[in-house]
Amino acid sequence: MRDLGPAEQLIAGAVGEPGQRRFYIQVTAATETLWFPAEKQQVAAFGSQALTLLAAAGIVTDQQAVNSIRAELTLHQPESEDFRVGGIQVAILESELIAIVITSPDEDESVRFLVAPEQVAAMATMALEAVAAGRPICPRCQLPMNPEGHDCPAVNGHHPTGA
Repeated sequence: MRDLGPAEQLIAGAVGEPGQRRFYIQVTAATETLWFPAEKQQVAAFGSQALTLLAAAGIVTDQQAVNSIRAELTLHQPESEDFRVGGIQVAILESELIAIVITSPDEDESVRFLVAPEQVAAMATMALEAVAAGRPICPRCQLPMNPEGHDCPAVNGHHPTGA
């Protein structure tokens, strides 16, 4: 396991246009930035479970600090990709720092880093915003629609559904 120590930045989100987006978890520690490709569902779960964990542990974050950190978070197009996310483990230490371990699908690669609760809350907010910013959902078939609409299977593709 590679230990990155304290992270200056933790970002979870997407790059690209809806329908063509790629999801990533980006970590900057010791001036090194790593990009971990992830599935949309992994980013959604990471964000929602992180907020649930903070609440369950009774950790109250400074909302002004969270908003300030969130305002500074921008997911950039990756310069390179590290391993694909297989699993994410989150633990709260006695110091109330958050230890995060990201593992590859076959668990032969992993990284560990530490972040403050406000960093986790800001990341979670960004992650959930990115997931919600996807393509609109068709009211008939519940599938994502492209900007030009889609051939809805609920009507056997006979009537294109507009966006």
